[in-house]
Amino acid sequence: MFRPLLAILLMIAPLAASALDDETEARLRMAHQIARERNDATLVERVKGTAARIEEGLDATAAEALLREVESVVGIDPGGWSMAGQPLFHPSPEREAGTRTVGPKLKAALAEESVEGVEAAVAEWLAVLGDQAGVPDGRRPGAKPGPLSLDEAAATRLFLDALASEGRAVRELTASRPLPGQMLRFYAYVLDGLATIRPSVERHAVDSLDELDALAAGTASILTNLQQPDGHFPFPDLRGRNLRFGDMIKRQLAAGTIELRDGWVITADPDGGTQFDTGVCGVALLKAGKVWANSAWTAAGSRAADWATGQACVANFNYNAFSVSLLCEAFTASGKAGYLDAALAKFRLGVAPGQAPNGRWIDPHNARTVYHIIILRAIGDLLDVLPADRAAEFAEVKAVADSAVTALLDEFDTMGITVECLPEVMPLLPHLGNQDRFRAALDRIASSLVEKCTDGTRVKMGAQPHQLAAVAVWVRK
Repeated sequence: MFRPLLAILLMIAPLAASALDDETEARLRMAHQIARERNDATLVERVKGTAARIEEGLDATAAEALLREVESVVGIDPGGWSMAGQPLFHPSPEREAGTRTVGPKLKAALAEESVEGVEAAVAEWLAVLGDQAGVPDGRRPGAKPGPLSLDEAAATRLFLDALASEGRAVRELTASRPLPGQMLRFYAYVLDGLATIRPSVERHAVDSLDELDALAAGTASILTNLQQPDGHFPFPDLRGRNLRFGDMIKRQLAAGTIELRDGWVITADPDGGTQFDTGVCGVALLKAGKVWANSAWTAAGSRAADWATGQACVANFNYNAFSVSLLCEAFTASGKAGYLDAALAKFRLGVAPGQAPNGRWIDPHNARTVYHIIILRAIGDLLDVLPADRAAEFAEVKAVADSAVTALLDEFDTMGITVECLPEVMPLLPHLGNQDRFRAALDRIASSLVEKCTDGTRVKMGAQPHQLAAVAVWVRK
């Protein structure tokens, strides 16, 4: 979905009447957005209640006190456009109006597959946003973990114990039964994690291989059974289950742009969002197909890549990045040059032009660290698969990587580890100049993942399985 600026203004009903001044309404919308991102209905209602009380006509001092209180509750620095001292995107009517002007130009250039047109639209957008280009409209509190002390054997045991803590879910997945209300990316993360950890299990916990293999087979079966004939993966009907996605589905149904069947949105998202689940599911199936020598899983992953090849780039840069990663994985699996060429074309048209001078992506949505990581993964995947004889293209991609990695490390150094991203960014390591700083960050990411899954006594799956599995790879390296 195209959400370049003030997504909350375009996607939800007004919090309060127009009697609110622009600055107050913008601050309330920021608080409301962060509350929704947490899927916290109580917190959302608290923000709405604050908006209603201010709109009733409080004096400036009382209104500011209420605003600062609700900002503090959602994690925003009270009274300012920042979180833990790091800037948050500061909207204004002028920036909103300018973005509305640029948006159609960007969409048209993408539809025409004109790199020059996309670059021109982004240049105009940079002028509109000024010093707010590449500033995220949401951040997360960072973790500051202790030192990492696990070896590969211990990391493998932690993964297996965390998996065992999810006994009922593991039994359901092993039996090829989907869990209620789960997006297909969840099964992809499980399968990706199992494929990643299996070599370590072979070395350090061979008695667990049969159970792990059975879980992989059941999870892969869920994915292949739900894959659509054209290769894409559907999205669950989350109305009444998830605030953000439920509202999205309601809007698309009202617009007549999607079709529901048996609890699934089976039509591809007209705004490009299907690239997300299709990307991660396709990658997981291709990886699993290689690890387990399963041609059916490889074929399913290849169908997903073929679907991605035919998708137009959209104005949400991270959506395009998912397809870049999938196409890189398909090239690795097949050796077919067409996949690599398609990945590079999508990178040049729908990813690279959107980078802002600060290393993040231009719009406040894609500037968020969670989406920055998705784009970094695509960049790392491209660097990994480019043949040695394509030095110019490697340099082209690496130029984008360098400032993007610096932007991430700057946030981690200031705020702590704000996003779990070990498997996404680890492939970048061999291609970077300042490896010591990046290695230290990877150690902290891995340690943060370990601390999310155990306090030294109790073990739980406190992170996505593919994240925790990557710890074993990291400590082995």
